[in-house]
Amino acid sequence: MNAKPECYICSLQQVLSAVRRVTDDPEKERIVMNKAMQYLIGLDPEITPAEIASDLFRLVCRELEAHDPYREEMDFYNRQALELYPLLQQVLAKSDDRIYTALLLAVAGNQIDLGIIEEIDIEETIAQVLTEGLRINDYEEFRKDLADAGSLLYLVDNAGEIVFDRILLEEIKKIHPDLRITIAVKKDPAMNDALRVDALQTGTDRMGEIIDTGCGDLGVPVSRCSKEFQEAFRRAGLVIAKGHANFETIEGAQKHPAIYALLRAKCPVVAGILGVEVFDSVFKKLS
Repeated sequence: MNAKPECYICSLQQVLSAVRRVTDDPEKERIVMNKAMQYLIGLDPEITPAEIASDLFRLVCRELEAHDPYREEMDFYNRQALELYPLLQQVLAKSDDRIYTALLLAVAGNQIDLGIIEEIDIEETIAQVLTEGLRINDYEEFRKDLADAGSLLYLVDNAGEIVFDRILLEEIKKIHPDLRITIAVKKDPAMNDALRVDALQTGTDRMGEIIDTGCGDLGVPVSRCSKEFQEAFRRAGLVIAKGHANFETIEGAQKHPAIYALLRAKCPVVAGILGVEVFDSVFKKLS
């Protein structure tokens, strides 16, 4: 998915948000914002929004000598999501199709995105998604692919949200106990994207083998990911790509016979590409 002009505006908002997590010095804000705008001039038109955001996040960290500006909030949302775990189990207990309901819970968790949304009411989002369901719903085809897959590569998105991914993986394991599950996190900080430490904090590591993408980029831009990750992607019988950045870097770029995007369309650009409204929930087969 190539970046649109609107993505430049959004990326600058993300830069300012990240800067203000580190400093309240107006002069430092001005310097970083100027450098961010210089970066945007003359960009390759085929770059993805996720790659822009990754490059600009590294610029912020480099200029302000900040390693992981979102870490404190990531820990908070991991704890908050774990506190919701009993509620999520109660929702599943009432379901006639626990995997489908877990999919809805997982996509509700995609609302936890500090790069796009500053104030998050996750319980309200859960209720909304359970009521509205999926605007694009390829679940029946997914069930068939899952039965035949043998292995699953799950590309997680954000901290906090990873607890909702754990819920989905738990339900998949119950029905398919022999399925080999691999969970991909980021190697290095990338805004509030989940790292190995987040998988350990939330118990998600118990759902399968944890690997990293080999980089600190949002999504899975193939040219920036490690050869080990690329091989895991190629060999997976089934791939679930969670969230905006994974969708942005896979759509039209990564080839795989069975890859599904699971996300809330949180911006007009992504919503337009998917043919849905902003904040619609989507589970779409991309191949």
